[in-house]
Amino acid sequence: MQNDSSRHRAKYRAKTPAKRRLRTMPMALMGVGVLLLILASMIGLSYETSTRFHNIEKGWENYSEGADPRGIWISEIRGYFGYGGMIHNFKNYVLRQDEKYARTLRIQTDLLQKAIHDYLDSNPSAVEKQALIRIHSVVDEYAQNIEKISEGIRQGLSAEQIDQIVRVDDSGALRALLILEHNWLNQRQSTLNNIVSALSNGDSLVRSLTGAMVLLTVLVALLVLMFSILASRALRANAEQIRELMARKQAEEEERKLAWVVQQSPASILITDTDGQIEFVNRKLLEMTGYKEQDLIGHSPNLLKSGHTSEATYREIWDRLRQGLPWSGVFKNLRKDGSHYWAATSLLPLLDEAGQITNYIGVGEDITERRRIDKQIAQVQKMEAVGILAGSVAHDFNNVLMTIIGNTELIKLEVDELETGDEISASVDQIEIASRRARALIQQLLTFARQQPGLAKRLDLRLAIEEVLELIRVSTPATIRTDFIASEKPLATDIDPTTFFQIIMNLCHNAIEAIGDQGGVITVTLDRIPPAGEGGLEQLPDGALGSLRITVHDEGTGIAPEYQNEVFEPFFSTKPVGKGTGLGLAIVRKWVDEADGRVTFESTPETGTTFTLLFPQLDAPSDITATPDQPPRGVEHILLVDDEEALLYTIRRMMARLGYQVEAFSDPVLALRTFRTNPTRYDLVVTDMMMPKMSGVELIVALRDIRADIPAMVISAYQAKSSFPTGFENVGKIGKPVSLVELAIALRTALDDEPVLSKAD
Repeated sequence: MQNDSSRHRAKYRAKTPAKRRLRTMPMALMGVGVLLLILASMIGLSYETSTRFHNIEKGWENYSEGADPRGIWISEIRGYFGYGGMIHNFKNYVLRQDEKYARTLRIQTDLLQKAIHDYLDSNPSAVEKQALIRIHSVVDEYAQNIEKISEGIRQGLSAEQIDQIVRVDDSGALRALLILEHNWLNQRQSTLNNIVSALSNGDSLVRSLTGAMVLLTVLVALLVLMFSILASRALRANAEQIRELMARKQAEEEERKLAWVVQQSPASILITDTDGQIEFVNRKLLEMTGYKEQDLIGHSPNLLKSGHTSEATYREIWDRLRQGLPWSGVFKNLRKDGSHYWAATSLLPLLDEAGQITNYIGVGEDITERRRIDKQIAQVQKMEAVGILAGSVAHDFNNVLMTIIGNTELIKLEVDELETGDEISASVDQIEIASRRARALIQQLLTFARQQPGLAKRLDLRLAIEEVLELIRVSTPATIRTDFIASEKPLATDIDPTTFFQIIMNLCHNAIEAIGDQGGVITVTLDRIPPAGEGGLEQLPDGALGSLRITVHDEGTGIAPEYQNEVFEPFFSTKPVGKGTGLGLAIVRKWVDEADGRVTFESTPETGTTFTLLFPQLDAPSDITATPDQPPRGVEHILLVDDEEALLYTIRRMMARLGYQVEAFSDPVLALRTFRTNPTRYDLVVTDMMMPKMSGVELIVALRDIRADIPAMVISAYQAKSSFPTGFENVGKIGKPVSLVELAIALRTALDDEPVLSKAD
């Protein structure tokens, strides 16, 4: 373009007479002088204008950025602190003693402290900082008194007594708040005055500028007229060329933008010809697949196939595209490195102006991470559902199980005494087995609901496994034999006995189902792996004496390889609907981890499946013994309280069977009233935890206010820890359902332990 313009200007100058060029020289010099004058004037006026508007801008910044945030903070402090906020709710809490005011106070305290901290972080003046510190100290004093009010309410103090304890002098804080507001208003007024002054000066400058611009406009008009005469011919000559160049530049810019959009698109884009050969791929598709551009151009998209989509589906897609119809769906594609990714894909034909198909385009979005997150969310929702289920039914279900297990054991004792025959005993044994399995299931659900470990204690694993296998053999078909191989010496570790029982029970139950009707052998082994220094195998970190190894092997069909990475996932099961919950192995791994152990497995169709458990070996104390065959008995007088009358009847019979004298009450208030008439009559109080009118904690506290040395025990279907006050650490706890032997041991423990004489001690 520059070359064409130069030729045009040279041609114009050749046609112009020399005399005319000489006459235009003074005009050009005069024009240069006028331009210099205009330039000097504009520079001066521009400087003055810039100065004025800089002052306005500075003032507005101070007004909008400096004052407004502080105004918001001051408004928040007054709203959360004043008589409509913390002070008001604090007094309401003292007077009305309603817990909702405590919750509101804690929320207002957090919001108020956040506003004060934000104000302090904004580098306030010394006056503002001093006022904020004063307000903050009073807020802290109010916040600390919230718990004092709650404690006073729990102690039964009156509103006047609580008010004397928690009264706060907030007059200084309110004066500090007035100082903040006054200071803020003064700042805003000062800033506003500066802005008004700057605008006034700017108005005078604009008036001066207007007059100067009128003069300059006249001069510019003369200059424009002079130069328009000289440049008109050159402009007309170059106009056409400029239009052509601008059109070309615009077209190139649009093409460049389109290329940037396609290359930088967050979606993958692939274009093929009508034969399905790739002509173009964008950067995102290369990132998703791991291929380079030269690996794809000229090839078929078939190299992305993973085999997940059927060939019939691909034929259907091509039929739609050739008919000019789009298609949308999800592909599981193959990357260059052999890994897979999921892509939500839209395929459509590209048509020319005549409506003919020229290309096919595919636009995809990598949804691999989204599918993974959706799967995790679904898993979390399942776990939440289990928690809700367990929390809602555990109490009632455990109470029902307590009634079934207790009465079953009582019937079993009566049958054994009457010697009425094996058929009734066998039926009672089956009821007992079913009850234990039901208790195991609810404990599995509670494991996921409460997310807390059991009570670990030193356990001889050989004796514990023998007890489990004894129960398993009763319910195992005759075609399946269960063998146990172990050393005679005690091998001990720290683990919750009920937890260990469920671990072995779950693994053996899975082994029985794996063998099925074909019959076979389940082999359980227990041995010791010596420490590495003794030539042993890989050890657990905490296995100072070595590691204990338990294996459960079955001769079943094994676990398919495609499922082996998922067997420990909650709710994963290959069993038919109604045959399994998918929780068994997930719970096994959770409980083994809680015991600082490790669980692995090996499985093939030829050899079956072997699960291996490793636990740290610990010293076996000499007092490790199996559960006694005959439960310990007693003759003491027991006060029993439970609001479930059927359960109360069952527990009373179990205690009476153990030799105790029992007075049972379904109303805790009536039980307290009876105890008050003769406190020395009773040797032990046993109570449920959750009851109407009065909880188990409240009942025990009230009883010990009357007699400080009364032994106490809580028997409850709730698995959560009881919140007893300080000084009540000696209260025994046992969960429902409980067997006769477990109840007998717990009663003797509560009666024989030396009681704490008083809460003060």
